[in-house]
Order: sequence, then structure tokens, then C-alpha cells
Amino acid sequence: MLVINGTAELMNDSNELTKGSRHEFNMFSKAAPFEDQIEKIEQYFIQRGWDNIEVLTNGTIESPDNITHSVLLQAYEKAENEGFAVTINNQPLL
Repeated sequence: MLVINGTAELMNDSNELTKGSRHEFNMFSKAAPFEDQIEKIEQYFIQRGWDNIEVLTNGTIESPDNITHSVLLQAYEKAENEGFAVTINNQPLL
């Protein structure tokens, strides 16, 4: 499983977040390598109202055994079923 960490900017107001705010994200992608997934990852974010994506790190994880955070584990499992999953930190970057 491909793991991607970075930041993205919210392009629309939502109930919880403010348009224009930048947030950290963690993303899981069932398909790899990263270079082959860039366009699909960008489209995934754009369809959900995010843009100006900055990828900070990426790597792979062989199994979810070392994932201790329940939200990240849920995202990993969702990516197993749907191909992609992302978590967004609700606190914007300053």
C-alpha cells in the first residue's frame, strides 16, 4: 500500500472547515508506484474540493499491523476496498 503525506488547500467552504485553509493529510493508495498515481491522486483530491496539493513524503507499507491510530487504520482498510482513502487534519496550518 502506498502512503502519502502532505498538505492541501480547501477550495470550498464546508460545515467544519474554511475555504482557503491549508490542512495536513495522510493518504493511502492501493496502486503504486507513486509516480504512476500522481494524476489519479490529484483528481481524487479535486473531486473532494481540495487543490494546491503538496506531497511531503511517500512510501509503502506492507501490512496494517503497525498502524496504531484507529482513523488511519480505517483509512487503510477503505483504501484496500476502494483504491484510495485520505484523512484530513481538522486543524488548519498557520
